[in-house]
Amino acid sequence: MVTNTLQKTGVLVEMVQALYEAPAYHLILEGILILWIIRLLFSKTYKLQERSDLTIKEKEELIEEWQPEPLVSPVSKDHPALNYNIVSGPPSHNIVVNGKECVNFASFNFLGLLDNPRVKAAALASLKKYGVGTCGPRGFYGTFEIELPALLFRKDYRHHVVTLSYLSIMMWLT
Repeated sequence: MVTNTLQKTGVLVEMVQALYEAPAYHLILEGILILWIIRLLFSKTYKLQERSDLTIKEKEELIEEWQPEPLVSPVSKDHPALNYNIVSGPPSHNIVVNGKECVNFASFNFLGLLDNPRVKAAALASLKKYGVGTCGPRGFYGTFEIELPALLFRKDYRHHVVTLSYLSIMMWLT
């Protein structure tokens, strides 16, 4: 208890010594800042203004005179957002934009598989066999026969490359 009190007085003595050793401009600046903080804490944040209530007739006149400003300024017919490019034909290496043939840099069809007749036939066959729908849980939508090999190998080969290659072969065979 006594040592704790001595430590506190030692800290206080060190603070007083630092106060005497500090430069004058530093003490003046700190004093101004402390006074400014005190002023901010105790001053009003707003001033009350005199208010005059309008009569009902004046309110109705103001409402009738009021014209709202448009939310969006008028747009000219030459604006680029209104004149968009039309892409025609299937997305492949070359596409037709506004009747002009261009190189397609905006597609993931870098292998050109969308134009491959074998891929189109396989996609059409899988659509006819399985249909289309939203993804969801098997308990709700049921289990397709194409999912069964994945379920059989799931426990043993979950992270194994053989499973992935087997499933990809099964996809091509169906």
